[in-house]
Parts: sequence; structure tokens; C-alpha cells
Amino acid sequence: MEAQEIAEKLLIPIWRGADPAYKAKYAMNIWGQFEDAVRSAAYTSSLSKFFNIICSRFSGGVNILARYMDSINEVLQSGQDDQILDTLRNEALTCILHVRIENERRQAEWKAQQAADEAALNQWLGEKPEIS
Repeated sequence: MEAQEIAEKLLIPIWRGADPAYKAKYAMNIWGQFEDAVRSAAYTSSLSKFFNIICSRFSGGVNILARYMDSINEVLQSGQDDQILDTLRNEALTCILHVRIENERRQAEWKAQQAADEAALNQWLGEKPEIS
């Protein structure tokens, strides 16, 4: 399993489920913290242990969204524990960069949708006749 696939199926769900208050509190260095946490948690013997360790690293815990459970289980039950853990140890930065790029893409998409919604609302309000 390549770094990008590991990021998509395992790390993005963890990142998305991490407590937003914790991420906001440590915004200046959260990506470095996440990379260090991934790398150090990968020094274990199984992916399930890795998953438990990485989820416990975030104050407030990790609330995995239901839509991600299939992809997480696919990785955890892949039988590729050694190879995936090795990738997480040796390519943590690459994996985290994939997570960060996807996170920024998702945020830009959300902001664009918000702007479009606001523009549509303003247009609707501007066209609405005044009621006397």
C-alpha cells in the first residue's frame, strides 16, 4: 500500500475525527505534532495497536465519522501490517502531506460553496420586491 492510499484510507479519517478544539489550540504546530504522533505510533507490532495509540494522542479523542469506517477497516484488516507500519515510520512526512493537501482542497471547496451560497442569497434578497 502506497503512502497516498494509507493517507486516504487511514490518516484522513483520523485527522477528520480529531477534536477541532485541540487542532485549533495547537494550530501553529499541529501538522508537526500529527507527523510525530504518526511516526512514533507506528513503532508497534500491529495496525490495530497503531490505530489505538494514534487516536489516544489527541486530547479530546478522535471521533471517527461513520462514513470512514469501511476504509479504516480495509486497512486494519489488510494483512499488510508490517509494510504499512514501515511506510508510516519511514514516510510519515509524505503521508501527512497527502492528508494536508486533501484537507486544504476540502477547505477551499467549502469556502467556494459558502461564497456561492452567499452570492445567491444576496442576489435573491436584491431581487425580492419590498413589502409595504
